[in-house]
Amino acid sequence: MSVRVLAQVWDGYPDGGSELLALLALADWSDDEGRCYPSVAAIAFKTRLSRSQAQRVVHNLIGSGFVSVEGNENGGRPGSTRRYRINLQKMKAERGRADATGGACATGRTDAQEGSHSCAERGRADATQTVSEPSKNRQLIADEPLVSSKAADPCPHQAIIDLYHQALPTGRQVRIWNDARKAKLRARWKEDLKRQSLDWWGKFFGYIAESDFLTGKTASTNRPPFELDLEWIVSPTNFVKIVEGKYHREAAA
Repeated sequence: MSVRVLAQVWDGYPDGGSELLALLALADWSDDEGRCYPSVAAIAFKTRLSRSQAQRVVHNLIGSGFVSVEGNENGGRPGSTRRYRINLQKMKAERGRADATGGACATGRTDAQEGSHSCAERGRADATQTVSEPSKNRQLIADEPLVSSKAADPCPHQAIIDLYHQALPTGRQVRIWNDARKAKLRARWKEDLKRQSLDWWGKFFGYIAESDFLTGKTASTNRPPFELDLEWIVSPTNFVKIVEGKYHREAAA
């Protein structure tokens, strides 16, 4: 996985839906140059699409220039796995175009994830698309007030969720990332400038993966192994304990 490519896809791809999901999946497999070799079946499995849907989505990305086919891994033998390359230059160009026309609002990407309609006048369908569960009236139970639906959320929730899934596959999978959960992650993101980086979160999840307790490798006769989830990690008390090394004492002993 290339965190750098993952961040460029997240920041530079102007649309959402299955195409964004497929690009994030390709980035998850790619090296720092954006090259990867997944089969269509693997793409379909990772994006939760049918094989025909995955083929269509990849074809659309190739047609729009965000992905190119450089040949097969072994030089083009018929039937062998294709070699894809994510067009990082196009990602940068799209990001520059978005910044020049109003940043996140120009793409509708960040506001869309928070259920915002502030970009609706631009006529973009993705301005109302949500990656996670929207709610305007849910009672706040997290440790920070929710950002206004009209404000851009600086925290890349989905990219961090993807890093969590990649580094901690034994933890509970995130199915719904609602407003209360977003508030907790956003608070941890904003508390320290060092945390405002996908590279930091990738290393943080890697650090968690080194703990036998947090990854469920230890158990007693009286209770089952601990089962981790992302909301538990970013809750303020638990987060501090992880950072201070409470759950890594067995490694230091």
